[in-house]
Amino acid sequence: MAEFEDQGVSLTALAVAAGRAVETSRPDPLVRDPFAAALVEAAHSHVDFPTAWPPNPEAVSPLQQPLLLASIYIGVRTRFIDDFLESAPATGQTVVLGAGLDTRTHRLSWPAGSRVFEIDHANVLDFKADVLARLSSPPSCELITLAADLSEPWRALLLALGFDPGKPTTWVLEGLLPYLDSAAQLAVLTEVLALSAPGSRAVIERAVPLPKTEDFEAKLREFSLQTGLPMSQLLARADPPNPEELLTAAGWRCTGHTVQDLCERYGRTLSLRPVDAAGRVEPAPQRPTDHSRGGFVTAWRS
Repeated sequence: MAEFEDQGVSLTALAVAAGRAVETSRPDPLVRDPFAAALVEAAHSHVDFPTAWPPNPEAVSPLQQPLLLASIYIGVRTRFIDDFLESAPATGQTVVLGAGLDTRTHRLSWPAGSRVFEIDHANVLDFKADVLARLSSPPSCELITLAADLSEPWRALLLALGFDPGKPTTWVLEGLLPYLDSAAQLAVLTEVLALSAPGSRAVIERAVPLPKTEDFEAKLREFSLQTGLPMSQLLARADPPNPEELLTAAGWRCTGHTVQDLCERYGRTLSLRPVDAAGRVEPAPQRPTDHSRGGFVTAWRS
């Protein structure tokens, strides 16, 4: 699915970078990304992405409120994956599928000899490399980039760049699966399984299944008319594969994590409302075991 772009960079990638910039600016940041704001600024986007947490979040414009709210989720997601990558046992090679404007190769401390493969569209990778080079910031690992469309075959391209399927690998699937149709999601997960030696591990952000109701299909039809995006593309995302089931069936040890689990772990609430004296805000009802909101899977191959 094509995405709207500014300076050749998808608005989704810019929104995520803006979210990291906002999180970095908070007095109690979960993430410190010194490059995020510069990446957003360099894109000269027509969208007014916030890059700093405002003194009064409830007072910002209605257009910026959802972006600020998204920054809370992005902060939690980023910290969770950072923690996973920095936990033991580390692997010598890491593959980031759909890397976007992620800057972990530059802002995290990697063990000596680490190789990180970033896969995304050429325009995204080139834009990020240009901005980071102008900031005089070298990566803290061996960075290998692969320009590829992950909805198409990519295994041979990765192997040609020196990826070793005989060595343990850490896989990062962050913000990728929701942008692929169900068949492409299954193809990506199948390749991850095929390329993973014993000792490999993965952190995967789930795609959110779309409800199969008449009301929701009516909303999809309205969205299709507004955007021109064919209904067939939207419905192709309605029944995504379950990463936890796939990996467990292949002998991996898996753990599921809901968004609510992670918000509680990191002391965040997905709300712009101020907290009370006890640090609480009344959140929307959310069942801890309900995966309909997405969530994450961490997995290890013995």
